[in-house]
Amino acid sequence: MLTIPRHANTDIAPDDEPFWLAVRDKMKPMYTHTQLVNTRRGSAPIEVRDRIRSLVDLSLSYELDEYEPFRALKESGSSIEIRTGLASYFGADSDEIALMRNTMEGIATVLNGLALKPGDEILATNFCYDSNLAILRQRAKREGIVLKLVDLPFGVGSNADIVKAFDDAIGERTKLISIPHVVANTGLVLPVAEISALAAARGVFSFVDGAHSAGHIELSLKELGCDAFAACLHKWMYGPRGTGFLYVKRERIADIWPIFASWSNKPVDSIEKFEEVGTVFKALPAAIPDMLVFNEAIGQANKSARLRHLRQLWAAPLRNEPRVRMLTDLDAAPGTSFGAFTIDGIENADFARTMLEKFQIGVRAFVVDEDHAKKGIHLSPGLANTSEEIERFVAATRTILARR
Repeated sequence: MLTIPRHANTDIAPDDEPFWLAVRDKMKPMYTHTQLVNTRRGSAPIEVRDRIRSLVDLSLSYELDEYEPFRALKESGSSIEIRTGLASYFGADSDEIALMRNTMEGIATVLNGLALKPGDEILATNFCYDSNLAILRQRAKREGIVLKLVDLPFGVGSNADIVKAFDDAIGERTKLISIPHVVANTGLVLPVAEISALAAARGVFSFVDGAHSAGHIELSLKELGCDAFAACLHKWMYGPRGTGFLYVKRERIADIWPIFASWSNKPVDSIEKFEEVGTVFKALPAAIPDMLVFNEAIGQANKSARLRHLRQLWAAPLRNEPRVRMLTDLDAAPGTSFGAFTIDGIENADFARTMLEKFQIGVRAFVVDEDHAKKGIHLSPGLANTSEEIERFVAATRTILARR
């Protein structure tokens, strides 16, 4: 197997194909076809998979006594090593990071746990994940809280316009702003730092769904300035499925009730109160340090540049096609691997179906849940994808355009 040298502080060209093929060799994706949609999960590297396999039998067989093999891990699977490693990678302090089992657990902790009164208002967006909105709508129905969706641009939109939309929407009863960091369908990156500063100035709690930014774009939680941020580790960090984390700014921890009451009587200002969720399968969090080694060996800046490069490989040539309408600003910073477009005269679902059936390439036709007029074709290449796969997609798209 090829070895990836440590490159965290070294620039690696995003088109250095031998290097990125070595990364792919580490990941060994089990594709049945070329998969260019990676929003649900990423292929964990062999080291992570091997670590989990080595711990599965142990996790299912040991006795909870003096021979406990996972004594460094709490019942939740967390440990100071894991929290410190995640805090270092994402620019926070270890006493602000709680281990979660997925993004949704972190989201539910904050959106259900922040104390609100009838008549208090929450601002969200039409691009929030459907489960996030389901939580907020349940609170609105159960507690008389007001949910207000801020209309954001579909596709290209300036940071100034986005911040102004939130500034205009904040009222006297606004207590919480809940936003995605990256809009999954189009790759629009919201200006979290500016929105968080606006919220802080108006006395509003700011919460960010970071499922598609953690491990995807370079970020520092402290620099983002949000009050809380939830993410998983199985998408763009390529870690074990069933792991994630919740960041809460130290001075705001006491403002959030945990989903489960703290059986160990952790103080209200302790981040660890959010980790007391009962028994978990410890073979999964035990592999998080291996996941961090994999990411640190490549370097987040190098990862982000490669992902942007893969998008440019297909989006740059296709935006010059007369019938293609891009829904993604390819020049906006920081940029992601996500992109979306539509084609005049071809239904999105028909295009995706033809691409899979005729060319064995997976892309996704989408419709925004909150507004069915907003729809398109989505791609999100990951580190396991190659330039050759992207080039085949471009050629296949041109073949479809020529036939239609």
